[in-house]
Amino acid sequence: MGGYEFVPDQRYRVGFTLRRILNAAAVAVVCVLIEPLIAHATVREEIDTGAFAVLRNGRALFLECRLPQGKQARPFLQQYLKPSVKPDVYEGRMAVAIPYKDLNPAAQRKVTLALWRADFVDEQGWHHTVAFTGAEQETLWSLAEWLTGRGTNAQAIQKANSMPSAALRAGQRIIIPHELLLPAMRLPTPRPVTTPQPTLTAADAKLAYITRGGQQYGVYKLKPGEAIYSAVGVRFTNFEDHSDILRALDTIITESGIKNPRKLRPGSRIYVPVTMLADRFKPVGSPDRQRYDEVIKTAKEMRANGPVAKDLAGVAVVLDPGHGGADPGTRRVDKKFILYEDEIAYDIVCRIKRKLEAQTAARVYVTMYDPSQKFEPSDREKFELDKDEVVLTTPRFANGDARLSANLRWYLANSIYRKELKAGTDPNKVIFTSVHCDALFNGSLRGTMVYVPGAQYRRDTGTGWPPAVYAKYSEVKEKRSFTSSATERKRDEALSRNFAQSVLNALPKYRIKRHSPGDPIRNVIWRNGGRAIIPAVLRNNEIPTKVLIETANLTNDTDCKWVSQPWWRDQFADAYVAALKDYFN
Repeated sequence: MGGYEFVPDQRYRVGFTLRRILNAAAVAVVCVLIEPLIAHATVREEIDTGAFAVLRNGRALFLECRLPQGKQARPFLQQYLKPSVKPDVYEGRMAVAIPYKDLNPAAQRKVTLALWRADFVDEQGWHHTVAFTGAEQETLWSLAEWLTGRGTNAQAIQKANSMPSAALRAGQRIIIPHELLLPAMRLPTPRPVTTPQPTLTAADAKLAYITRGGQQYGVYKLKPGEAIYSAVGVRFTNFEDHSDILRALDTIITESGIKNPRKLRPGSRIYVPVTMLADRFKPVGSPDRQRYDEVIKTAKEMRANGPVAKDLAGVAVVLDPGHGGADPGTRRVDKKFILYEDEIAYDIVCRIKRKLEAQTAARVYVTMYDPSQKFEPSDREKFELDKDEVVLTTPRFANGDARLSANLRWYLANSIYRKELKAGTDPNKVIFTSVHCDALFNGSLRGTMVYVPGAQYRRDTGTGWPPAVYAKYSEVKEKRSFTSSATERKRDEALSRNFAQSVLNALPKYRIKRHSPGDPIRNVIWRNGGRAIIPAVLRNNEIPTKVLIETANLTNDTDCKWVSQPWWRDQFADAYVAALKDYFN
């Protein structure tokens, strides 16, 4: 509290004049005496680096900010203030509290959703769960003022919820009707993830292992409501393509003696050949499981001794928007949606870039550039397909060939990495992230999945082929081949898993679903009956910490609904920045 100046509302001004005449010891005493009196009446939630949503006594709602120094203060303030409020009212101070009424609609929405994480919005209205009582008592009048713009709407809200009185109790659920809400508050949100989704382990999955006819099987008992496609085919294997999953299921159904997979009862035993299981689900002690367990052990050790970077100082982030140019990636074009993977990925990257540069000290690189959009976020809900994106190699590559484009991205990433190492950057403070959208055939599958480079599935060396095609690019001339040792590949997977977990941990806080029922972190893709695939941008990438994020599944209507919304893409960027901060904390 002692370092904040609340302006322009004089009721919240901290006595800076008094502090000038008090010595440090006296200030400490004052803080000790005052803090217990007000702490119980104040709720604070971080929404951005240096920005906190604050609720005081259930009635005073404001944004508390630690301002960056110098020229960065004005753009920092402008992202939160109404156009009618001049930033110079707040500039020149260490920290300020901006009243709710001075915030722009997007910032007001962000503040309310941060403080009431159980709330969500749909076509009926704003579903609110009362969270604060006692000294932080919520009132219906305040809620009406914040969400509808008029405190007098409290009576209409009370009537709509058939409430005998306007008093609120903790845990009470009410709805603010859609027609009463301010325009910014009407935008739909996903239902919040109230508890973190657990990551499956072999023990959680309750796989038993048997040997029959000279072959090992993992045996799973089907639970009520489960289907063999998702509960077994998706969950326990690393197959991604629908056709590969169906081929695997044909084998599993035959081995299990199942006559009709659509009439399976709860408790049915499903026999999965161990060779089909993802490494984490194989029997303890098997070579593949041992390698997996060693990586997990290494990851835990590295997490305990990971690098620390306050405000991401000294951190370099390489962002790779997937696809582009002649390769739009997956698409969803129908009566409901007009979505292209490359456009969505680029927009999310632009948002991440802007936030990192405005809120942190990180250095940000982007592998691709769209000259028509520049690095400006788009507010589109339906996209137009353009083909002007270029990979930022020297010379630039016009993205005419998807395979060439993928290889040039890792060449570029490796060049950036060498540049950072030469400048003295800690190799563990360089992060590579490729952003994509998924196209899982089964439309019931939802959520974000993160790929990391599986150590055992990478080679000692790799190069773009044929070499002559790549010869003119400066990044290739610097070093034509990728090389790594087994120890380095194990380190890479461990570090990448740790960062992937930070990303997944951040998502529920921003109302973004993680992939289920399969493992949301995967180190390999199996295709064509079991051929191990690692995306080129991860496989030949020398940056130790590297992930590929599949933000959403474009065959799923709910995922499409959210990813089409600019505010959702902005929240995904917020979650990514929060994950970086957590990783380097």
